[in-house]
Amino acid sequence: MSSLPNNEPSLAPASQATIVSEAGDDRLLQALLENQSLKEQIAQQTQLMHLLTHQLATPLTALGGSVSLLAEPSLGAEHRQEFLDVVHQQVHRLRQLLQDLMALRNLETGALKTQAVGFCAKSLVEEVMMGFHDVEATHQFEPDLAHIWSDRWQLSQVLVNLISNAIKYSPNGAPIEIGAAVQQAGWVTIWVRDHGLGIPVADQPHLFERFYRVQHRDRHAIKGTGLGLSLCKLLVENQGGKLYFESVHGEGSCFSFTVPTVDGQSLATFMQ
Repeated sequence: MSSLPNNEPSLAPASQATIVSEAGDDRLLQALLENQSLKEQIAQQTQLMHLLTHQLATPLTALGGSVSLLAEPSLGAEHRQEFLDVVHQQVHRLRQLLQDLMALRNLETGALKTQAVGFCAKSLVEEVMMGFHDVEATHQFEPDLAHIWSDRWQLSQVLVNLISNAIKYSPNGAPIEIGAAVQQAGWVTIWVRDHGLGIPVADQPHLFERFYRVQHRDRHAIKGTGLGLSLCKLLVENQGGKLYFESVHGEGSCFSFTVPTVDGQSLATFMQ
């Protein structure tokens, strides 16, 4: 009994070789892409470790020197207090660095959960400002401003950072301005404006990079971790909003961010 003929077309040896070659090329390309991605990750981690080491070096050096001098039996009470103040300042700096790093890690890994609620932007600003004593600030809130829909704690951290920066970079004691208004349907824009040092044009593209700090003679004595703005950016984006800034060197800066209103919460969820 003869077998039925096989009507399925068979591939010629040349065609089979082409398919095998193409499959091999795809695997090679995939391996090259994965290798490139791994190299970029290693480069980023190396840069991060370099920057972190630099950030740790200064406070640790200051602590080491101060502790050694405090051990001197002949040190007078006045000088002893000066070195104790240095220790307290540097410990605070290290604690702030650790808190910022942990917050960044929790944001990126998803460990920091967003618990959005509806609340009044003005009440949050007033609550945050209670933590800043003897600071002159003017408020500009649009009448009948819609309630915003965000994580209240996360948004308070954004305001604390932006207000702290506005105060820090206003060495002449110029007042800062804080306000909120509806710029487009379903969104409220909150801003913090100062009339201080401002940001040189060359530094502006790098402001949200981790550990980046403006190196200019007009602020050489101002300390910071260089993590605050990158943290603010992530926290605002975690609410579905965006962070913006405008600045003129020598005249001041205005940082603003958008957050959804209670009515616009479904739009913000969709955009995340």
